Amino acid sequence: MILMRLYQAPEHIKGLGDASYHNKQLACLQARLRLSTTTISLPDILSAKVDALNNDYFHSNRTDVGLYLEQADNAQDIALPVPYRRVDIPTHYYSSTRFGDLTDLYDALAHTIAHLLYSQDSFHVSGQPPQVLWKAHYLELRLPLIGEQER
Repeated sequence: MILMRLYQAPEHIKGLGDASYHNKQLACLQARLRLSTTTISLPDILSAKVDALNNDYFHSNRTDVGLYLEQADNAQDIALPVPYRRVDIPTHYYSSTRFGDLTDLYDALAHTIAHLLYSQDSFHVSGQPPQVLWKAHYLELRLPLIGEQER
């Protein structure tokens, strides 16, 4: 993924999901990144959901905005503009939830977590930041998981 950090909750960022917003400083690389998917990564959403952080100073609602790259185009040789960084995501299992609008993000996350808590599965939330990918006709919430053998 190629990401730029913003210190705002996703519902306060205008333009999310619009490819031109996610890659506005990457226009010169557009041909190279044509197979990418618009995405955000949400490093604080899990702690906000479980109220793990009681101090507002540390609870900043960060949102990483950028592009999810397909395996064939990892862009390792591309020099990125200063606000962007390359994030290599380790191979994970994901719980994937489809939903229609970004306003439904917190409901989709609550549904996903409840499903994982009440299912007798061998996978658990890993603590890695959830991601939202903009697909052609829906949004996809990906919640990284770990298996029993990985704990």
